[in-house]
Amino acid sequence: MSEPGASERQCGDCQVCCVALEVQDPTLQKPAGVPCQHLDGHGCSIYQWRPQPCRNFLCFWRLVPTLPEYWRPDLSGIFIYQIPNDTPGYDGHALVLSLANGFAHLEDEALLGFVLTAVQNRQPIFLGMHRKNADAKGIFLNPPLEQAVAANDRAGFVAVLKQAIEQKLGLGLPRL
Repeated sequence: MSEPGASERQCGDCQVCCVALEVQDPTLQKPAGVPCQHLDGHGCSIYQWRPQPCRNFLCFWRLVPTLPEYWRPDLSGIFIYQIPNDTPGYDGHALVLSLANGFAHLEDEALLGFVLTAVQNRQPIFLGMHRKNADAKGIFLNPPLEQAVAANDRAGFVAVLKQAIEQKLGLGLPRL
């Protein structure tokens, strides 16, 4: 049986959220980027009794059945999740896009199309990374990407994403 709002997709062996996300609950205090103490090599050892924040969480791959199958977070390194939108002038939930494989993801046309669509729809999108001590949201991508989209500048679009990845990896100075 699937959770309300979920597609028929199941997590399978994926445990990315059990490592990447912070969980603040009276029964579980887990920092971001640290494997949950309840992972036992076969999944969650307390799955039937897991805390409410864990029960409520669904990654975007589970929520949106039209995303490619190969985007399952543990298989692709692409981890997308929703957060409340507090960005004035933007619609819908904000999305956090974490890319475990850095620049390699810029070769994925489906991912570039996904980001383009979010920007065109004025859905706030942030670049995060699978890293310890990551900031809550990451780098706000919309303003610099909107300029490239308006100019129909694919090279500029990819360059903005590359700069954001460089910034998140600490490879360069912030240029966005």
